[in-house]
Amino acid sequence: MNSEKKPLGDRIQEKLGPFSAKVNGNLYIQAVRDAMLAYMPFTFIASIFLIIAFFPIDAVTNFITKMLGVADASVWQNKLLYVNNATLAIGGLIVVISLSKSLAEKLNVNNTQNILTALVSFLLLTPLTETESGPMLDISRIGAQSMFLSIVVCIISVKLYKLIADKDIKIKMPASVPPAVAGPFESVIPSFIVVLFFFVIRLILEIGLKNDALSLINTVLGVPLTLLGGSLGGMIVVKLFEQFLWFFGLHGASIIAAVMDPIHQVLEDQNKVSSLAGDIPENIISMSFRNHFASIGLVGAIIAILIVAKSRQYREVGKIAFVPYLFNIGEPTLFGIPLMLNFSYIIPFLLGNTISTIVSYVAFATGIVPLPTGLAQLPWTTPIIFSGYFVTGSIRGSLLQIVLLVLVTLLWLPFVKAADKQIYESEKIADLG
Repeated sequence: MNSEKKPLGDRIQEKLGPFSAKVNGNLYIQAVRDAMLAYMPFTFIASIFLIIAFFPIDAVTNFITKMLGVADASVWQNKLLYVNNATLAIGGLIVVISLSKSLAEKLNVNNTQNILTALVSFLLLTPLTETESGPMLDISRIGAQSMFLSIVVCIISVKLYKLIADKDIKIKMPASVPPAVAGPFESVIPSFIVVLFFFVIRLILEIGLKNDALSLINTVLGVPLTLLGGSLGGMIVVKLFEQFLWFFGLHGASIIAAVMDPIHQVLEDQNKVSSLAGDIPENIISMSFRNHFASIGLVGAIIAILIVAKSRQYREVGKIAFVPYLFNIGEPTLFGIPLMLNFSYIIPFLLGNTISTIVSYVAFATGIVPLPTGLAQLPWTTPIIFSGYFVTGSIRGSLLQIVLLVLVTLLWLPFVKAADKQIYESEKIADLG
């Protein structure tokens, strides 16, 4: 018996659905995503102070210096850096705390003890710097450069702790002992074994390989991932795959973020360190590049609608979706047109961000626009033009975003015009009927 063949979109969605569910349902991916989201507010908080400290207009810096009556700007700029040193500069440490908490909750093991155990394990593997006063913890070793180490340590620490706890290997206290007292004692053996495990790893690396965990992880894992995530080809693949998932109704940004956020945050932090040292940032691709330049694509659909739409449907969509998109929120556009599974729009939907990525990369690589400094790590909801100025410290960053808006709008215009014409004709026929 012949059955009706399903449309291509439905068949692809059926294939991608289980994949998306599996990725989004993975405990470790969820935990990494949660950790990066928990870390994000501190990047914004630090950026506020960094923007003030290193405002891209010299006149503002000179005005503040004169108003405070100090010898030079470095006096008050160094004070503002206190916030950076307590947030962005210890990014790896923050991720250890947030990731171990999230993973412990998902694996249903003692939250507090797992946070502390993972924290101790992370610091145990972090190399110290020898000084005349004795070994010291260099703050740069617990920043974003330790992000990969923190993720690996947390996953192993919490997983090993759970394995031991599930085997009921613990100090058992009498039933009369209150849980608040018994809990820490029951955690002694699991925490001890986890710490002992990382202590042995430290000795093996230090004595046997003459290396340390931070350097090893960043070489074996960090370098390949950073090269992939920090290359033009890698970014194009990332944006295409993200849009491909969105087109078939899957939350592409959520899936991509869990994997790419740590990579792009490391690249962002490298730019910040260079900027603070007075050097030129070294990475074209970073979190700022991805959020504020490579992601300009879908907004072209709304601008095109505002320019050419005659149909009531599209005019209403334009009114509803325009304001949210001022803050880069595209769901009203996705569902209002709608764009998902709408093969009339598959070309601009997939290629919009790719065009923005390539044009932005060329603009930065050729020096037409200065690279994102890493000093202003703004949330992705920051309006276009404002974000371009602050993340690059130059009006040319805003001008680049305007160019991207024009390009993606031109890409969307013929497709929007054709679809709107069909809807408009249908509305006229419906009105006559």
